[in-house]
Amino acid sequence: MVARAEQTGGRRLAAAPPSRRPQKNTARPWYRAYLHSSSRPEGAALAVLPLLLVYGVGLLFASPEARSGVDVISHALLDLFGLRTYVGVLAIAALLVLLVASLRLGGRLGSHALLVAPVAAEATLYGLVMGTLILDLMEWRGLLGPLLVDATWLEHVVMSAGAGLCEETLFRLLLIPGLTLLLHRGLAMPRVMALATAVVATSVAFAAAHLLGGEPWDAFAFTYRTIAGGAFATLFLVRGFAVAAWSHAAYDLYVLSGMSG
Repeated sequence: MVARAEQTGGRRLAAAPPSRRPQKNTARPWYRAYLHSSSRPEGAALAVLPLLLVYGVGLLFASPEARSGVDVISHALLDLFGLRTYVGVLAIAALLVLLVASLRLGGRLGSHALLVAPVAAEATLYGLVMGTLILDLMEWRGLLGPLLVDATWLEHVVMSAGAGLCEETLFRLLLIPGLTLLLHRGLAMPRVMALATAVVATSVAFAAAHLLGGEPWDAFAFTYRTIAGGAFATLFLVRGFAVAAWSHAAYDLYVLSGMSG
């Protein structure tokens, strides 16, 4: 069999060489990789682990007033079951975080653990900005008085870590998604409206929780706490749980230091 070849002007047409297109670089820029990793559940859990340890271990040395008002678990463990049970549960919780993150991340556990420093730095910036605004507003309104409870610097650190961890877990990590799901699926509310309603409701609840903790009523203080709750909710939705928790902790420590200074 003789192969036939097309000819043009007596010349055999050669097959066109395969095109060599430059390969696109699919790797994320470092900042996008950081934003993505720090907002993932595994990265967030590793990033807030130091807050858990600072708060949990700090309660062993701080007074009971340093406990977060929404932290019913530590209250029950310390008051009902004693120190050994509390330390055991704290150690188990920390190990579970590491184990689950290790199983999900595999060999990337170390790189995700390194997120703690940049997340804390980013969140501290947000917390300092918010804290400065709040202190200025409180001074303007004459609310910058002494703290309700005289506390040491260590107890300020424990209080702040507990507030960032426990309050963000309750009001943002649990209540915002839960209330959004209830309003969206249970009451057939449009998702955007359900989310906005959940943010407002949890921010008001966040402000009201401080009244339950013994803080006297002040309309201005209630308003700025509601706004602060909205700011933490925005951080939670945009940057994730870890940044919101660290921002809350930095904000509280800055405000407590300013009020006691």
